[in-house]
Amino acid sequence: MLVEIEKVLVLEKPDLVLVYGDTNSTLAGALATAKLKMKIAHVEAGLRSCDKSMPEETNRVLTDYCSDLLLCPTQTAVDNLARENIIRGVHLTGDVMVDALLRNRELAEKSSVLERLHLESKKHLLVTLYRAANTDTRSSLEGLVATLCDLRGEVVFPLYPRTEKQLRAFGLCERLSSGVEVIPPPRDIWTSSSFSLTPGGFSPIRAAFRRRLTF
Repeated sequence: MLVEIEKVLVLEKPDLVLVYGDTNSTLAGALATAKLKMKIAHVEAGLRSCDKSMPEETNRVLTDYCSDLLLCPTQTAVDNLARENIIRGVHLTGDVMVDALLRNRELAEKSSVLERLHLESKKHLLVTLYRAANTDTRSSLEGLVATLCDLRGEVVFPLYPRTEKQLRAFGLCERLSSGVEVIPPPRDIWTSSSFSLTPGGFSPIRAAFRRRLTF
């Protein structure tokens, strides 16, 4: 990935390279740009889980240390960088994910997802599982499946490819009870649940902004 990104950067010669978030491609973009002595701006800078076992945490920290402009979504993110002695180039910009949510809120509210899934608004629990810490070991995933089956109420479980692969590998698919509705991951269901169980990412932001309980 680094080599291919370098090829594009050498060809395009940008004044500034914008990298977003905490994925492997984020870090690859930052490293390729830094090696070529080009300027880097990191959107969502300063976010920390303080869990070094998470690959995303490594990506966040290293990307921030490479960046010239650090665009922070919250004051907490600014404070995190200050504790790491990163002060220059830090800007509190707000959360562009919330901007995107606001921009598309009316569209989401017009969605027919509840009718498609035969659900009532605020009458179901929404669950997402996809992070490596939850899916890559049998004991972790088995415990989470047992928890889902014990939850009261209708549970909607959008199944991501990574999670489906691991459920099948560990022979856990058949353990999901009839009370767990397994569906493909639609993007428009977040506005309608009463409670969300999620490993993080943008999901808690969406749920909190919509004033939905989240764990």
